[in-house]
Amino acid sequence: MLSPAPSLLDHSLARSPNLNQPYFQGLTWDDCQGSLLLAGMKTVATLQGQQSLHPLSRAMIQATQEHLLHVKGSIEALPIISPETLAQDLKGHKHRQLALQFLILMPYLSMEVQPADVELVYQFAEALQLCPHTLQSLKQVEAGQLRRLLYGYTVRSFAELLPGGWMQKGKSILSAIQQYMGDPQVAKQYRSLESLPAGTLGRALLDYYSDGNFPLPGEKGSFSEILVPHDLIHILSGIDTSPVGEITVAGFEAGMSSSQFGFELLLEVILDFHLGLNFTTMGILDPSHNKFIPDLVMQAFVQGTKASQDLFSPDWPFWEMLDQPIDRIRQQYCIQALTTSSQVEAQELSH
Repeated sequence: MLSPAPSLLDHSLARSPNLNQPYFQGLTWDDCQGSLLLAGMKTVATLQGQQSLHPLSRAMIQATQEHLLHVKGSIEALPIISPETLAQDLKGHKHRQLALQFLILMPYLSMEVQPADVELVYQFAEALQLCPHTLQSLKQVEAGQLRRLLYGYTVRSFAELLPGGWMQKGKSILSAIQQYMGDPQVAKQYRSLESLPAGTLGRALLDYYSDGNFPLPGEKGSFSEILVPHDLIHILSGIDTSPVGEITVAGFEAGMSSSQFGFELLLEVILDFHLGLNFTTMGILDPSHNKFIPDLVMQAFVQGTKASQDLFSPDWPFWEMLDQPIDRIRQQYCIQALTTSSQVEAQELSH
């Protein structure tokens, strides 16, 4: 077994290997609940029937219907509903939470977040008596307050993704800054993965950095090892690092997350690779426009909810897994690799 990188050593020894399960795992929808969610999505997308249904919004409703809800019926037959109707008829706290997260996504799909759309989503949230961070973020995007949004998102990211209390989190942040500037000791640990045989998670990780021309953690300009779990999720899910892939893997993470923070991860890449706002790319990656493919995102989300553990949890001792075969790890964590290339090619041809 490989030794953990020095900056991760205390973490791997001190934390419990028992990880959290996906927050929305096992959530089932009957026909009534599913139809309510789809009607709510259509209501937001059409601004209560006042505007036509954007093609991407239609595709999102259809993908949700097919991959998550398995509800029959045409989109045209879905009624326009009031926020009060959704709140009154949709039972179950987690059903209401997930429904609102999908309603919050709808204004982004047309790539123009409008005040009226945001106001309508807020009405649904008020009726449901919910106020997730993604709701506040939607308002900040509409108001152009990206710096304020980035600050809040960064603080919440540290709280969710880094181990220990704030003192330990602070040490991890300082380590990440040092790695961005260059930390030869950490970089050496990751170069040592070359000794692992092909087919192992660690060797695939090294090849992932090499093939993508990404700096290793510890090399100057790297994202640091804080995001190594994200890179490993790319490998285990089989989802590539194209702009479409980044949004798709975030859909997987939203489903896999042990909290609703997963939807904030999805929002981050929607801003970067769908709205093209250069939100968190740090100059290492270029932002892109219109790279949200609903069918892929929803397939990935559902697969994420089926995972046995949240692999973005700071409790995941990934260094203990790097010498193991990828197929064995996928089986252990109930992860089914996704194929995205054919749908990506189809979208590119359509434009």
